Amino acid sequence: MLSNIYHQPYSRQWYVSFPIKADRIPPLYHEVSEPTGIDLGVSTFATLSDGTVYQLPYSLKKAKIKLGKLQYRNRNKQLGHRKLGIKASKNAQKFYRNQAKKHADIAQGRRDFLQKTTTEISQKYAHIRIEDLNVSGMVANHKLASSVVDSGFYEFRRFLTYKSPIYGTVVEVVDRWYPSSKTCSSCGHVQPMPLQARVFVCEACGNNCNRDLNAAINLASVSKNRVRMASPELTPVE
Repeated sequence: MLSNIYHQPYSRQWYVSFPIKADRIPPLYHEVSEPTGIDLGVSTFATLSDGTVYQLPYSLKKAKIKLGKLQYRNRNKQLGHRKLGIKASKNAQKFYRNQAKKHADIAQGRRDFLQKTTTEISQKYAHIRIEDLNVSGMVANHKLASSVVDSGFYEFRRFLTYKSPIYGTVVEVVDRWYPSSKTCSSCGHVQPMPLQARVFVCEACGNNCNRDLNAAINLASVSKNRVRMASPELTPVE
């Protein structure tokens, strides 16, 4: 029985979703069993406490640049006005189709990257800890809004969470107010850390570490009273 049929305007694409009855994939053997912290950032998408780094694919940035050029070249095009009874021209309709297609390409590319990345992490690491990011607050900052939306931080956390029962992983969320970026991963000293600083230099012990790696190590070693289990908002169909 079909559960949903969706048509994306101007893209000539149809999406059909339906439930299936299948056995769950049994939990896999994980290479790493100890807690692993994941720090999400703008310059580097994800940094793990063992030094593993994930970067957004360049194809996403390239596709966004092409979309911006398309919109700029058509900035003065008459796109129609429903209230005034002005219909969109054929060239305008063609522009709509091209724009919708590029938006779809960007969204699908981002989703593909997030799905593959979260699956790879879930297969390798048994115990995952991520920060409870205030995504809505980050989007309110006009300097970070575009990068945060393009990265898909919320979707990354959601994918990791709903895949936890499939791959037998434990996903925990660290307290939002835990200063992972301001705390030295070596001695525990807390100090101010401006956003533009990319290297953490401890004023107490002199520890020199990449900012994102330092935060990821802190997330992995945080005390249990500052973490909680991540609850999935969307689970696979039973």
